[in-house]
Amino acid sequence: MKTIMLVDDDPHIVKALTDHIDWPSLGLSIAGTASNGLDALEMFHRVHPDLVMTDVYLPGMTGLEITQALRRTHPHLPIIILSGYDEFENARAAMRWGVNHFLLKPAEVEEIESVLREVLLEQDVRERHEQLERTYKQEVGRVLPYLRKQFLHELLTTRYRAEELPKERMDYIGIRMPSQTRAISLQLNRPVFLTRMKERDWQLLRYGAADIIQETVKEQLGRVAGGQVEIVDYSDQVFVLLLLGDMDELEEIQPLVERMIDQIFTYLKIEVSVGIGRPKSHPCEVIDSYLESREAVETAEFQGGSRIYRYEASGDKEPSVTDYSLLLRQWNEAWADIRPDLAEEVWHHIRVLLKEGNCVGIQDVQVVAVSLFDTLIHSWNRLHPMLTPPLAMSDFLREIQSKYALHDLVSWMDSIICNWLEQIRKEMGEKKSNKLIEQVKQYVELHYAEEISFEAIAKGLFVHPKYLSQLFKRVTGENFVSYLNGYRIQRALELLQSGHYMVYEVSEMTGFRNATYFSQVFKMLTGKSPSEVG
Repeated sequence: MKTIMLVDDDPHIVKALTDHIDWPSLGLSIAGTASNGLDALEMFHRVHPDLVMTDVYLPGMTGLEITQALRRTHPHLPIIILSGYDEFENARAAMRWGVNHFLLKPAEVEEIESVLREVLLEQDVRERHEQLERTYKQEVGRVLPYLRKQFLHELLTTRYRAEELPKERMDYIGIRMPSQTRAISLQLNRPVFLTRMKERDWQLLRYGAADIIQETVKEQLGRVAGGQVEIVDYSDQVFVLLLLGDMDELEEIQPLVERMIDQIFTYLKIEVSVGIGRPKSHPCEVIDSYLESREAVETAEFQGGSRIYRYEASGDKEPSVTDYSLLLRQWNEAWADIRPDLAEEVWHHIRVLLKEGNCVGIQDVQVVAVSLFDTLIHSWNRLHPMLTPPLAMSDFLREIQSKYALHDLVSWMDSIICNWLEQIRKEMGEKKSNKLIEQVKQYVELHYAEEISFEAIAKGLFVHPKYLSQLFKRVTGENFVSYLNGYRIQRALELLQSGHYMVYEVSEMTGFRNATYFSQVFKMLTGKSPSEVG
């Protein structure tokens, strides 16, 4: 419980504040009282209260002088001035010294309690923010490497716009804004004899390969002029080298990659196929270089491992993903408006085009599939932030790498999307038959005259309050507070029209503990005051 110190030379004021303010309900207790400024300062340093409420004119030292003295050592201490003098200079001085509130005597108990609640809330927000900053400073050293790793992975899976990758963001995670970027995919060709029964053996070999890649980069990086090399652990069999900088000459890169291939084969007996994408002018385009590198790897897989393939060697064909741009936009719009029927129709058109082979290669189909699934994930997280999606993005990206045949990939995507549509429809339901919302409404009908806690309702229904709130608004078209007030006012209207009750009685009978607030809500919803109806 927080504490407050009261400073006033009028004992009647101190007694009134002590007796009439409901301190326990505010989470406050009185640490002490003082009748002059000098005693107040001495007491403050002795009891260290969390808040101070003081009069302006005091013997020995004014309340503003006390404020000035305290601000030197306690800049965030909440101070409330309670004065009987309405003087502009006092108010201006109070503002200059950071007084939280300036109240004039005589002040209503409700007004004082309201100010105290506001000050305590402000103090709580500030303390939480300070705690967050302390935690952030403690954790930033541990979090930054993870953020860096996540960011590099996202560059290969998310199509950013240039403005979404400002220099400040990249500087924060320790990546210089490069003038050129390039992706190189290293495909580990898993030996046939390592079956699923020997997964541990494969993971040990994979760990060894990762170690060789890292050591080679560390040893050779000094020989590669004008840039940095980042290693992305992309999937179970793929590592990606991101070249960030002014490395225009491929001849500087190739020896680095050849050394990795030789070392991995010599020590681990694993063949490596390498695909090199074309250089790009901005990090937001590195996803294109990565896709080019994967296409080059596909060529390597047909012609044997332990070879390096550049994208140019596989033919400078422009991918036909742009052919799907209109359908992908319609897909995004369907999910933005939560229209599963339209989404299903769009997917049907895309599926037909994919089956007809309207893509240059399997990589094009994979790009379309990733775009479709990325929209599903964002839509699910927006609609159901507390629920786990039917399939995680990490699982999707891992699985899609094993789909090399067009028919298998399209059938797999069809299964995912159909299942997703079924889940969405199940979650949305029909408005009239939504049992959760009906239970909330029934609770309001039974308890509208009592103090109602939405969190308590959610707890009783075994759902998260945030999810229930979003569901309630989506089904009813209004938030819970608006619905509750509307229901209460409807009942109040019936009671007033009966002519048997006074306005304050109706306020109490319909759950409004404050008659003034009841009148405000009543007039806002009906256009008339309660007395006009009664």
